[in-house]
Amino acid sequence: CRYVIIDVSKSTLEEARSNLTELVAGLKPSAIEFVHADFVKGLQQLKSRYPEQQLCIAWLGSSVSSLTKENVPEFFKDVLKVAGSTCQLLVCMDMWKSAETLYSEYHDNKGVTEYFIKHGMKNALSCIGYAPDEDSVQSWSYEVEINKLLRRVEMYITFPQGLNLDKHQIQIRPGESILVEFSTKYCVNDIKQVATKACCQVYRSWGESSYYTCQMFLPASHGLVQCWRDTDKLFEGILDWNSKPIDLRHPYLFYYGHVCAFAKLKMTRNCEESELDTMFSRGIDPNVLDPSQCHSHPNIPSTWPSKEVVINYVRMTRIWIQNEAAKGQLNTSIFSLVIEHERMHQETLTYMIVQDRKKIFENRTKIPITPINKLEKGNLFSDILLHKVPKPDIPIEAGDVILGVTPCDISTFVWDNEGPTFITEVSEPFLVAARPVSIKDFLCFINYGGYKIKSLWKQDDYALFSENGFVYPATWSLVDNEYYIHDPHSTKHWTEVSEEAVYVSLAEAEAFCRWQGCRVMTEAEYHRILDSDKQGGKVLNMRTGGWEWTSTEFYPFPGFEPMPEYAEYSTDFFDGKHYVLKGNSDATHVSMHRDSFRNFYQRQYRYVFSKFRCILSF
Repeated sequence: CRYVIIDVSKSTLEEARSNLTELVAGLKPSAIEFVHADFVKGLQQLKSRYPEQQLCIAWLGSSVSSLTKENVPEFFKDVLKVAGSTCQLLVCMDMWKSAETLYSEYHDNKGVTEYFIKHGMKNALSCIGYAPDEDSVQSWSYEVEINKLLRRVEMYITFPQGLNLDKHQIQIRPGESILVEFSTKYCVNDIKQVATKACCQVYRSWGESSYYTCQMFLPASHGLVQCWRDTDKLFEGILDWNSKPIDLRHPYLFYYGHVCAFAKLKMTRNCEESELDTMFSRGIDPNVLDPSQCHSHPNIPSTWPSKEVVINYVRMTRIWIQNEAAKGQLNTSIFSLVIEHERMHQETLTYMIVQDRKKIFENRTKIPITPINKLEKGNLFSDILLHKVPKPDIPIEAGDVILGVTPCDISTFVWDNEGPTFITEVSEPFLVAARPVSIKDFLCFINYGGYKIKSLWKQDDYALFSENGFVYPATWSLVDNEYYIHDPHSTKHWTEVSEEAVYVSLAEAEAFCRWQGCRVMTEAEYHRILDSDKQGGKVLNMRTGGWEWTSTEFYPFPGFEPMPEYAEYSTDFFDGKHYVLKGNSDATHVSMHRDSFRNFYQRQYRYVFSKFRCILSF
């Protein structure tokens, strides 16, 4: 691994050399190179020296901030032309914050930024032959403006006395301000927009979305290959590919073939379909209440192909897809569609993995769990009896809500059901719980006998749960009168995770809320909460920690148009049986971390990593 610093300034390179030697222990001088050139020319030099090496390019926030949002993707395109389709871009970005926070950052008490900007102006004037003395510099006024329209901080120097530079025919009037520098800030949608325009995918993201973040951008074709690697890694941990831990889904083996067949058929619409292409072209989401009813899908074979046959099919199909991609005729949106589709299945496969873990645990196969002192039944119930479920206490005012894709999202890939934009209204104020319902809260419901109280449930929901003996959430086990909670990587006693959000179906969530005299929020209320608590300091984990159930049936927004590439993605499920979920879970890929994303599941489907919280109307 080699570290290369590129800069047009020799003095900056020398300073970097000194800092790296001093601050990075164990870094050998032979592992560092310094290239004196502009960025693109410097990359060209590197590629000529190391034509077979993969490049990982780190681009810091101060560099990105000095460009407009329109210029950034064009710059990255130029970089990718030189660096190649396998390079990785690590892009650090300063995020858009409140005007007060930004102002204090750029008008700091110690005057660091003011000194920097004034002396930047001083040096600029010196370059054209005018050398202002220190008194003149001190007389200049430093001003900071927060441009909310362009989402950037603008730094100005105002000349109280004006300035005449006759030699250059420059006249600055008394009191006139000069824009010396601006610093562009980003929101999540801005980042996705930049990536899409640069023909990239956001593969990973680190940091705090309300402060400072680092993204890994991958060129679209490389992003697809990386997605395949993640799928392969997931399947490496699955012992029995013929297992079907969720009856309402196909066995694991199907999904390994499906994501690849889907990519092939969407990326090349006119290709001849093989028998396996057709078999793997679409999965199933049958009616939970009557599984014999299902949307259109290929005939389900009496016997699935062997694991070896499917692996070979995927290997050959991936080669075929890469050859098609190499022709350069596929647009970024197609890459985005097939990658997000595969990322969704990576998450839903983890739902199946959890059910496998649960089955193994209940069959007493050894799974490492954290040792605990086994609680006696009396102690368990006394702890639950003393617990009080928190009531909704955060007031949210009534008001308009904008749903759907906003103009700044248009160049970012979104699914058809995410738009178009329209304004709706939350007509009444309400109270919302500060946090989702916890495992401990839900145990109170179970201990109360909530699964057996018919009046708390809708008729169909109660019948389904009663007939199947569902008396606790699907990710739980009851062993020796103790509850254990499963996730994809571990199994823990409930006391270890008692404050974490409980994952349940909408049917269970609504029964709990009725028990508390509350209800589940609507999709519009979800967005109203986000608008009212922009920093997320009051209503916690709205976007994270599990999908957030809403009581809104999954239907199109006014003016909806199905995407021609995949019309059935949404239209087959505008059926009154599916409901909208918002946010994301820990298993959701970063590419789908956007407020407009609408997940949807049937209300009785128990396997989603989905939380809820109580709402109370005034």
